[in-house]
Amino acid sequence: MYLYFKYSLIVFETFFLFCGVYLPIARIDEFWVFKSEFSILSISKDLLDNGETLLSIIIILFGLIMPLVKIILKIFEFRFLEKYNLHKFSMVDIFLITFIVFAGKTSSYFEVYLLYGFYFLLASIITNYIYVIFIK
Repeated sequence: MYLYFKYSLIVFETFFLFCGVYLPIARIDEFWVFKSEFSILSISKDLLDNGETLLSIIIILFGLIMPLVKIILKIFEFRFLEKYNLHKFSMVDIFLITFIVFAGKTSSYFEVYLLYGFYFLLASIITNYIYVIFIK
């Protein structure tokens, strides 16, 4: 039962992470006319297309690769990497959303609405916390 619960949490966290990275995380309405939706992958692609390679790599690294590394470490239980506190490096996606929502609430020119991807990312983080509380 313990292993079933452990691996179920890992599967759900992985599913939620991929959905959160792929699906739109927010919609911005500018001047009540223009609307744009974006996901972590679309932000990275747009940054790469505009020549912001380093920023795109940072977003992919901390928004997708580091959480995947954490999941892989959970599956194979590499204990020697626990001293590096990898959980601190995978919260950039939430920081990004917080910044966008803050900018949207302080400006009268555009509004930000959170979409499905944000809630999938949130579910991934909550699943990770459940894993840490009950499994470790």
